[in-house]
Parts: sequence; C-alpha cells; structure tokens
Amino acid sequence: MKKTLIVLLVLFFFSSCMIRPIYVPPRVYSISSAVKSLQDSYLLVFVEEVDGYGPVEAKGVVASYVHDGKNYLFYGFKFYDDSPKVYWKKIVKEIGIWSSRTYFDLLNSGLYSSKKDGKYIVVWWKDVWMFIVESSSNAEDFANYVMNWFAKLGGSEGW
Repeated sequence: MKKTLIVLLVLFFFSSCMIRPIYVPPRVYSISSAVKSLQDSYLLVFVEEVDGYGPVEAKGVVASYVHDGKNYLFYGFKFYDDSPKVYWKKIVKEIGIWSSRTYFDLLNSGLYSSKKDGKYIVVWWKDVWMFIVESSSNAEDFANYVMNWFAKLGGSEGW
C-alpha cells in the first residue's frame, strides 16, 4: 500500500512538471534575431528593447506572440560578462520556490516554471542565454515550442 501511494505521489508531482532538455540558440545569434526567429505558427506582434525583468537589470528584448487567441510575452537576455545563472536565481528568488511547478538548478543550465498572480512563467538559462515566457494561459506550451525551435537551429542543449 505504501509503495503504491509513493508511486502515485511521484506521478502526480511529475505530471505537472515540465521535464525536458533545455535548448538555447547558437551563440552567434543576436538576442533580437533569436527572439524574432520563432515566426512559424506563432504571430509576432511586436519586439521592444527592455532594461530587465523584475529584479534583473539587464539589456534584452521582449516580443509578443499570439497563437490560437493566446498571448505570450517572450523575453530574451544574452550575457557576456556574468553567468545568466546569477540573474536566473534572482528571478526564482523573487517569484518563490514554493510556488514552482518545475525547478531544475544544474551546473550548466536551469529551468523554472511557476504560476503566480494569475500568470504562468517559465524561465530557463544555458550558456550565455536566459529566456522568460509569461502568459495568462499555460506558458509551458510556448516554452516547449521555443526550445524545440532552438533545437532545430542547432543550439546548445543541456539538462
């Protein structure tokens, strides 16, 4: 009985998680071209430069995409001097680990997803890149699409 309960709890936990390899575009891409490259089945509405996201102060871009009546904000940051992991940890700390749906903090990459204040948020980093997807609907669908697209581009992979 205990084994069955443990198995059911583990399955329940992982059913709400986003478990997948993390992909980012090749280093040669500019942040703007990486964010704009997704125009396959998602409609790009606008792209603007930003000075950060929440507690992160860094130059980057935000793009708005629409698909099947759902809106997604897609933030991209590229770091040369510091590790994106430092900024990723600031965002995770701000949103909170206890509200997370997925949290993988590895040596060479990280993935975090959460639902807070009616928004779904997915944040991942790898190499020199950090990306954030935010939506009022399930942002994990768009984040999966983005990472699959980056995999097709031949980007960096990691866990």
